[in-house]
Amino acid sequence: MHITGEIMSVAVEYKGYYVPFDSTPTEVLDEWETTLKSMRASILANLKEKIANATDFLNKLANPAIEAWQAFVASDWEDREMILLKHQVKLKGAYDDWLSGIENAFTEGGTFDTNVTNKKAKFDMVRYVLGAVGLKYKTAWGPAYKAVAVISGDRRVKNYMGTNDSFSGDVVNVFLPGARKIARVGILYITQGLVIAQYAHENGLTTERDSVISTINTYLANSVLKMIDTSAYSEVQLQIGYDSVADKLFAYSKAVTV
Repeated sequence: MHITGEIMSVAVEYKGYYVPFDSTPTEVLDEWETTLKSMRASILANLKEKIANATDFLNKLANPAIEAWQAFVASDWEDREMILLKHQVKLKGAYDDWLSGIENAFTEGGTFDTNVTNKKAKFDMVRYVLGAVGLKYKTAWGPAYKAVAVISGDRRVKNYMGTNDSFSGDVVNVFLPGARKIARVGILYITQGLVIAQYAHENGLTTERDSVISTINTYLANSVLKMIDTSAYSEVQLQIGYDSVADKLFAYSKAVTV
């Protein structure tokens, strides 16, 4: 709240354009593949510990699936009872098939390894996320991180402003004591918003793009911006948007002192 006679000033203001990577670096894709494959044995061991026998299979997998399927099949569906019974019988007798299936899948060179390799090309879509959060050794931080960093006290970020960034003032921490770490959830919201809004934008879905922007900004207003130290800051903004002149999405933050 501004009291008449007080002088307010902009402590910091940041705007960063969001630019997805042209492609995901090969070393990132290779690391993803290697890391997942190295976890193959532990995934299988964890599965077999969690589902150690047929009773566990019934209690933890089959019965919950049966219950969910009952809610999914419409009450007026023709032959509903027979559909439910068929599903129940098949699941309750499926433990041996399930066990042999996971053992075969998680052997070296099995289905798990094959699918990881086959999905490697699709993981290239992480380039959208990298455009928002950055990749330290190549581009440092992206706009999703920077927008939150400049209002949460991370002074390192000043050294990594680039051609897509506009920055004035100085880094501050606008949050109440103990709230800064929690407020970093804003990075996740902004990243999600930029990525989905970019998908919409690239496909000409302007209404959906703007709806994503509005929804994410509401999330930020109802979470991160509820933790501001209002005794020190009269206005704090944290949001995403679309710049029609630049034809780019952006992340934005601003803090005004009392």
